[in-house]
Amino acid sequence: MKILANLYLWLNGKFTEETHSLLVDKGIIIEHLPYPVPEQYKNIFQQDFNGAYAYPGFIDTHTHSFEGGLYCSGVDLSKVKNIAEVLELLSAENAKKTKEEIIFAWQMDETLLQEKRFPTVQELDSAVPDKALLLRRIDGHSCMLNSFARKQIKELNTKNEVLKGAENDRAVRHFHSCLTDEEIIEAYQVSAKIGLQGGFTSLHTMIGDAHNSITHYELIRDNLDKFPLRFILYPQSFNISAALDAGAKRIGGCILADGSIGSETAAISEPYLNGNSRGILYQSDEFWQKFISEASKHHLQVAVHCIGDRAIRQINNVYKNISATEELRCELIHCELTDDELIGEIAVSKAVPVMQPNFDLLWGGENGFYAQKLGIKRSQIMNRFATILQAGITITGGSDWYVTPLNAMQSINAAINHHNPQERLSLTQAIDIYTKNAAWLNFEENITGQIKTGFQADLSIYSLPLETETSQLRYVIREGEIEYAER
Repeated sequence: MKILANLYLWLNGKFTEETHSLLVDKGIIIEHLPYPVPEQYKNIFQQDFNGAYAYPGFIDTHTHSFEGGLYCSGVDLSKVKNIAEVLELLSAENAKKTKEEIIFAWQMDETLLQEKRFPTVQELDSAVPDKALLLRRIDGHSCMLNSFARKQIKELNTKNEVLKGAENDRAVRHFHSCLTDEEIIEAYQVSAKIGLQGGFTSLHTMIGDAHNSITHYELIRDNLDKFPLRFILYPQSFNISAALDAGAKRIGGCILADGSIGSETAAISEPYLNGNSRGILYQSDEFWQKFISEASKHHLQVAVHCIGDRAIRQINNVYKNISATEELRCELIHCELTDDELIGEIAVSKAVPVMQPNFDLLWGGENGFYAQKLGIKRSQIMNRFATILQAGITITGGSDWYVTPLNAMQSINAAINHHNPQERLSLTQAIDIYTKNAAWLNFEENITGQIKTGFQADLSIYSLPLETETSQLRYVIREGEIEYAER
């Protein structure tokens, strides 16, 4: 047994007014105690947290942890201002790598570059002439390859320099599949470290090629005890048999009903501002009906990526007709563009929107990216956290990391400071979508997500309340053990 002592605890949607202690045995909270602890507990080991503020361990319900961990050792293009800076960073990375190594570059947003465009293949070749280069747009739905990399993919039969849709997926799958088991495990170790630094005790992570392979799902499943935080695995594939054979309880993640706003492949009812395109529905209604029905027969929780209102409605229409949707807690991943009518339809289906507050933080507002692509009116019905909750729908919080930062405090503050005041969550609601609601999504509402007797001793501990600007993460506790401590 041990005692976690001298903590302000987040209970029933608010902090207690006095510091408390928790008696923990084998990772489970056995009893709430006062601080200082009664005399009969004095001989039990105590970890004193000096009056810090303890929340239930935060859970991110949508990450791409493999890619995030892998790309962190690559070239981060999030701060570049022009193509010259892109090429300078790529050239510097090229000088460090051997010919056999792949260069991964990520988080590039061409709309923020002075030139307002992607680099050309010729420009990429000037920086990286003799090694494979995969450069991914910030949303992951577009990418580029240099000539050296393009020649390595026999099935890439396109003259398009910017690859989208199936071409994007094909290129990414090819270079991810070149990695060894050791490199894959290391990518998850990096993700676990970053997750802990962001205040998380658990990460839902997508594993698979979003087509017919669950790739290294079984490798990570068999090595879960090697990681300092908990990974909750999604076989991101249409291969139901493979998911069942691997012992999965769910299927999907970013299996795509549509693409992204940035790549103008998210399927929307009215065209994007700068043209006639309404995006892409990647599969037919009949395809989704067959796939989701078959998965539900095998009692698999289904999760589908759907950003635009056309795609959300396409998936939700199937969920409405699947009697097991509520029982299985089937997911609408992202669920960004929703008018009132569509929200009402989601309330009927009992599907669960898995949403990302950082999307509004990064792209919301009258002058933001959403408004530039869709206009101000439609930008106001993006990421409607408060309205969806008010409709009686359970939502959970994610980051979509590597797309946005893996940081619980940032995400929660983004939810309470939404650009549209009508969509702002209260602090309690924002914390719930990363704790109670997230635990519920994984059918673990009776063992985690709250600081209660009988629950796992999972805690995210901060110097001050989260909404305080100067608050700092101090510790992350998983099942009673300190997995992260501020240096």
